[in-house]
Amino acid sequence: MACGPTQDFDTPNDGGVIAPAVERPAEIDRFLQLPDGVAYIDFPWSEVEVERATGTLTVGVLIANTSERRSRGMMYRSGLPERSGMIFIWENTRAQTGGFWNPNVPIDLDVAWLDADGSIMEFTVLIAGDRTIKAPQEPYYFVMEMPRGRFAALGIEHGDRVVIPPTLLPR
Repeated sequence: MACGPTQDFDTPNDGGVIAPAVERPAEIDRFLQLPDGVAYIDFPWSEVEVERATGTLTVGVLIANTSERRSRGMMYRSGLPERSGMIFIWENTRAQTGGFWNPNVPIDLDVAWLDADGSIMEFTVLIAGDRTIKAPQEPYYFVMEMPRGRFAALGIEHGDRVVIPPTLLPR
């Protein structure tokens, strides 16, 4: 378990860059600590805009857009570069109800549950290594994760809107 439905859709299957981003941070995988016997999974890189009361902020994101990527999520990552997170996108833009958990993740995470237009409906904290499945009060459409405290440090709050570019959405 990690994130819900498991169908894949047509997006790059390598760890490349998806517009609007133009470059993948060189240090992205320095936070990855794979144990022996665990395969590397490529995550594409892109950017989203977060519309906040204090102004729009660009955030880099790893894209979890296949069942394999969603199942792996932040497992084995001890962090991410500053102003970055991971966004979970499903093959069909429809309400989701599955929960998330945090096994094999060595850090606490903040989870932002997003509605259909990307507005942040709710936040949840996932504790490092915890197998407790957590879900929001209402169905959601997308999920964005960041190391714990990063949303707050960036001034991202409930009701702010994560603008997901069309290049990241299923066709």
